[in-house]
Amino acid sequence: MPSARLGHVGFFVGPKPAEYAQRQAEEIGSASRIRRRVTVLESADAPVPLACGILRSAIVLPRGAMAWPEARLRTVLWHELAHIRRYDLEVQALVQAACCLYWFHPLAWIAARRLRQERERACDDVVLASGTAAHDYAADLVDLARGVAARWRAWTAPAMAEATDLESRIRTLFDQRRNRRPLDARTAAAIGATALALLLPMASLTVHAQAARGALAGVVQDPSSARVVHCQVVAKNQNGTNQEVTNTNAVGEYRFGVIPPGNYVLEFSLPGFALTKMNTVVMSGQAARLDAMLAMGTISEDMTINGKKPPTVIPRADTPQRIRVGGNVQPARLLYQTRPEYPDDLQQLGINGTVVIRAIISKDGDVLSPQVVNTDIDPRLVQFALDAVKQWRYQPSLLNGQPVETITTLTIDFTLN
Repeated sequence: MPSARLGHVGFFVGPKPAEYAQRQAEEIGSASRIRRRVTVLESADAPVPLACGILRSAIVLPRGAMAWPEARLRTVLWHELAHIRRYDLEVQALVQAACCLYWFHPLAWIAARRLRQERERACDDVVLASGTAAHDYAADLVDLARGVAARWRAWTAPAMAEATDLESRIRTLFDQRRNRRPLDARTAAAIGATALALLLPMASLTVHAQAARGALAGVVQDPSSARVVHCQVVAKNQNGTNQEVTNTNAVGEYRFGVIPPGNYVLEFSLPGFALTKMNTVVMSGQAARLDAMLAMGTISEDMTINGKKPPTVIPRADTPQRIRVGGNVQPARLLYQTRPEYPDDLQQLGINGTVVIRAIISKDGDVLSPQVVNTDIDPRLVQFALDAVKQWRYQPSLLNGQPVETITTLTIDFTLN
């Protein structure tokens, strides 16, 4: 028979009184010392016998139960009335509430399943104690399981003849060593008190441990405000020794669920973007939030201009060097390059050096605002380098398919062989 079903019998369509079973149910209820009235109903919606209702207890039999042998009907009533006597309906309500509250914890669902199995075995023991032979009772269980198999996909309640546990229950019926006597009130109270004494301190320790820690989460975006995935996030505790590492998920979010409190330095890194560092404070029992905006990484170009004495200039261009980037960034690519002039008179005078220029590659690929960042160089070489660089053309950097401005560093080396 099924385990206790919550609620009222109103979820059945058109239940009607089962007069043929009511008197026998009252006799068994009296023998079981059940003081509340239990109504026996019949419904075509019940795949197997069910105990239901908290405010008004009822047993719902499937259609055709009137044709059952009297021994089977008696067995069914003993089983379902055992559920009512044991207050299994009320216990199931508490178990379901606990599963809703701790839905994320697998132990809650394991405990609920184990409780369902054990209460069915307890009701089986009541049936055997009433005088029903084990082999007859096993035959009834198998017969009911056959009838419910075709309709079980549409039913939500666990059943007395549920196939997932039926074999184990039948083996238990024939176990001669099993103690089938119910617990007395004193023993049950002692077990409950022991369980509380063990669980309450553990629960308080868990709550205290959770309260002594904090959490940190946020979103990572690029300069176009698009979410950045697979970005590595490193959180370094400046007040401790822990260092936490994670990556943004498919929607650009990161989270450190439980971390020690302290002052943290967060580093956000992804190829193609500049390393971003930010500070935040994580406090005990609180969830901090820190969102990050990544900046574009820089690229560079190197060139060497060779000269010699006598003044025969043999120019040679090295392959441009670039920083390799990835993710959503496509780096700028040099399309046209004018080589700087290296006058013969400067070569004869032995004037050489390296010009380092920082500039911006525009969205159109032009070189904007070139500035020389080193000062220990002949100004004439500087001017020749600037005049040439202003004529260079690039395919601009692309961020998520859109052109963006990029900072570049150009190194031009005037060398005498």
